[in-house]
Amino acid sequence: MEFRPKDIIARTGFPPFLSALPMSQTQTRKQKILGDVKRKRRQRAYTTLAIAIALVAIIVVAVIFIRVPPNKVPLPPYLSTCVGAVTYHYHPNLVVTINGVGIQIPVTFNNGCPQPIHTHDSTGILHVESNQNRDYTLNDWFLLWGNFQNDPTIAILNSTQIWQYKVDATHHLTMTVNGQNYTATPPQDYVFPKNAGTSAAPCSVGNCQPDNIVLTYA
Repeated sequence: MEFRPKDIIARTGFPPFLSALPMSQTQTRKQKILGDVKRKRRQRAYTTLAIAIALVAIIVVAVIFIRVPPNKVPLPPYLSTCVGAVTYHYHPNLVVTINGVGIQIPVTFNNGCPQPIHTHDSTGILHVESNQNRDYTLNDWFLLWGNFQNDPTIAILNSTQIWQYKVDATHHLTMTVNGQNYTATPPQDYVFPKNAGTSAAPCSVGNCQPDNIVLTYA
């Protein structure tokens, strides 16, 4: 039976020359489509990778350049150490009065890194807790106080100044220990005795004696 072109068009809807496309051309078209899909997938993968690399780079730069600024009151190694096992433990008491106003001493104890001198409350009792057989001075405490508040002014103590308050013709800075004027050394060089303590806040060496220090600027 012979088919005429119009019969082919009627049966297939396509002209005879299209209906008769070789199979190899159809496969080529499919391969081209698959190739386009794969290329687009690769492009998306490259784009995703580039974005991830850029984000990592941004994070690295932020870590390097956006750092927490260092404390304005750096500490010497013997004060910046975290005290583990305590060998020496004693308790001087400090009162600071500026122009008739008592200054509240902050609570500085850090359970994660106990420093050699710290406070547990605002009563003025200083806890000297150390694993080193060394002397600690009033200056050491003022350094730690200034470091705690990140304020260099708080770390200032000498014969002519406490914090921003300077000695002049009408203002004086005095220091007493257990009620007696203390002038043996500049105030910052006063050494806390290792037997400083009371029955309420004892010392570790025995024969504890009160060590009540009063700094007055007026």
